[in-house]
Amino acid sequence: MGQSQSRRVLARRAGPRERGDAGRLRILLEKEIRSEHWREGDRLPTERELCARHGVARNTVRRALQSLEERKLIVRHVGRGTFKTGIAAQDPSDAFELDRSERFSPADVMECRLIFEPGLVSQVVARATKTDLDRMGECLKQGEASNSLAEFEHWDAELHDAIAVATHNSIAISMYRSLANVRRQARWGMLKARTMTPDRMQKLQAEHSAIIAALRERDQPEAHALLRRHLLHVREYMFGE
Repeated sequence: MGQSQSRRVLARRAGPRERGDAGRLRILLEKEIRSEHWREGDRLPTERELCARHGVARNTVRRALQSLEERKLIVRHVGRGTFKTGIAAQDPSDAFELDRSERFSPADVMECRLIFEPGLVSQVVARATKTDLDRMGECLKQGEASNSLAEFEHWDAELHDAIAVATHNSIAISMYRSLANVRRQARWGMLKARTMTPDRMQKLQAEHSAIIAALRERDQPEAHALLRRHLLHVREYMFGE
């Protein structure tokens, strides 16, 4: 076989493979976007970073991003980067969105959290990336620096959300966020305000820190036990149970 003919054969083989790589990368990135791996307005990694992370060529990354842009899941700005849009958050296939969460009592939601959240630990231990763990650490840091109950509550919620996101399971994330919607209720806020003290905030932060440490160590039994104990502690001081 001559050299020119060999090149044509290799080109035919390379073409479908590269298109397949772009399709697989698009599916992977779309899954991360829809599972809230990135939040609305977040900047995605650069093309170079995506090439290095996934071991593909620059043109493969560009085709995948173009496909995502056509689906309106991202927007690209020359010189600024690639950003997630709000389309994924509006996905009508989210069967677990509770649009009337005010019907549910804080006590009932807390009971469901005790059933549900510790069960996420096995997937977090198996799937959490460095980015996931770093986000948990940042939430912990911001919680420690909080100057008000509202600010502390925000970062507390963000930390538990980061744990759910680290499962990389879109249904689990959606279910957790449906339960977490109760935090927006006035009743929840009044309960927290009535029972929260600086000493309790410190204890909760210490529990958060221990949970994250166990997740970093990939210690599933310890992380499961610590998260359950933490939620029991929250229920105890909120409801006297």
